[in-house]
Amino acid sequence: MSYSDKCEACSVSVHLSPEEVEKIFGKMTGVKNIKTVSEDEYKKRMDICMGCESLLFNTTCRHCGCLIQIKAKLKHAACPYPYKPKW
Repeated sequence: MSYSDKCEACSVSVHLSPEEVEKIFGKMTGVKNIKTVSEDEYKKRMDICMGCESLLFNTTCRHCGCLIQIKAKLKHAACPYPYKPKW
């Protein structure tokens, strides 16, 4: 199965640069109750996601539809892998 780098539903790119991720989190700094994980924890989560068979486009979780670069940074987020979350 082959995938493009665009979302099939909306034709928008599903790839985020590190700068785009930082920009998103920069906008969230004033939002109450948004907590992020350490860089080490973020790297661990990203490594797990990048090795997961449920990763689409190298960016999107098949189970929840989230961009992993965002979800992996959120402290209270959890892996949605069915039956046994991976992180």
